[in-house]
Amino acid sequence: MPVFAYRGLRPSGGAESGVVDATSTRGAWQALRARGVFPTELRAEAARASAPARRVAAAELAAATRQLATLVAASLPVAEALEVVAEQAADPVLCRALTLARIRLGEGEPLARALGASPRVFSALYCDLVHAGEASGALPTVLERLAEHTEATAALRARLRAALTYPLVMTATTALVLAFLLVWVVPQVAQLFADTGTPLPLATRALLGLVSLARATWWLALLVALAGGVAWRRWAATPAGRARIDAGLLRLPLAGRLIARAAVARFARTLATLVASGVPLEAALDVATAVLGNRTLVDAAAAARAAVRRGEALAPALGRTGAFPPLLVRLAAVGERGGSLATSLERAARSYEAEVDTAVSAATALLEPVLIVAMGGVVLLLVVAVLVPIFALNQVVR
Repeated sequence: MPVFAYRGLRPSGGAESGVVDATSTRGAWQALRARGVFPTELRAEAARASAPARRVAAAELAAATRQLATLVAASLPVAEALEVVAEQAADPVLCRALTLARIRLGEGEPLARALGASPRVFSALYCDLVHAGEASGALPTVLERLAEHTEATAALRARLRAALTYPLVMTATTALVLAFLLVWVVPQVAQLFADTGTPLPLATRALLGLVSLARATWWLALLVALAGGVAWRRWAATPAGRARIDAGLLRLPLAGRLIARAAVARFARTLATLVASGVPLEAALDVATAVLGNRTLVDAAAAARAAVRRGEALAPALGRTGAFPPLLVRLAAVGERGGSLATSLERAARSYEAEVDTAVSAATALLEPVLIVAMGGVVLLLVVAVLVPIFALNQVVR
């Protein structure tokens, strides 16, 4: 069935955009009018159009997954549930992906494959969980667990974003104020001294020398930075470069432990969600390995996956790599012995997420006084380089 992308207006005056499926342009127009939307732009698209280039926010995807899980658990047909969620989606990219999934579902494709047509919206983990739910006949339960997983991921990202907002704003504000003073205020003071014939203090001369050097060589510094950035990006894209960078990140004094714990938390939560949904352990390791995001840890997880494929238990396979923390290995061993691997992995994920959250909060609390001290140093430098010469000039005038 054809798909039509539209832009329109609601009776309240608000704008709306998305996609709608209909047999013809007139049918699409009538369907939109029945929903209370007056289309201002309507064009046909292919039902199997390429996936959208922009990703959907984790919070938006979590809310849509929760709605879909609720509707399916209420015995609503999956196609109708997708239509309802698409109509309520505020993000047009998410609305389009859900509509395309409903169309492909109507063409006879399984839900997991229909969602997989939009990989920028629905990840491989998402589709694998849906496939497991379809195969086991427990799709409502799997969708509920997937909604919890997506909400937990969105909450962690929101906490990290909130913790880093203040330091970034402080740093940017300080840099802008410093640039304004160096580019505008300090040269005005220098011109004032030149008009009176008074020699500049040493601190002011040094500051003016730095400003003059920056003005004369900014283009060269920009070219060097661009060339260095391109070279670094190309080197980082190679397997050897990516491996060196990821290994170096894990060796950082304080941030390395935090990076490793955050990656292990994602790995444990993803693995727990997959195992609890009925996905075989070997297949679950294939999906969970991809969320680690660090080549060193990915290689270690791949080695553990190979050991599991040979028939070895998960806990010794993870422990032999030496890359995963002891708590994860011990909880995995306890879960395997007690037949509650998913619960143990979930417990490990919560523990590491709490550790990451605490570490980020502590680092943010420590960073605030450090920024205040740094800003105080900048203020002191400006006082010495600007205000002291002005006071000296005032004495000369008197």
